[in-house]
Amino acid sequence: MNTEEDPLSVHPEDGHVDGNAVAGALSLVLGREASTIVLECAACGDRHRVAETRVYLRCPGMVVRCPACSECEALLVDRPRGLQLTLMSIRTLQLP
Repeated sequence: MNTEEDPLSVHPEDGHVDGNAVAGALSLVLGREASTIVLECAACGDRHRVAETRVYLRCPGMVVRCPACSECEALLVDRPRGLQLTLMSIRTLQLP
């Protein structure tokens, strides 16, 4: 199965999955559907939905990167006291 058919498939070139992999956990933190939230990257200005980001799971937590420039936009970690969301390179976050 290729990655176009299954968005949660790992991309062989660098091991990322698409942003739908983090959308469920973000929905828990934000209290609403997260895949359609629009982010603006502070590094390059690209505007994209959470579902379009590149997510790396082989890290401590989920690393969310801009699909245009690969800047780290957010880190979501499951800690003993709950989920911790660290926003890094997000200029704006637009809720639909």
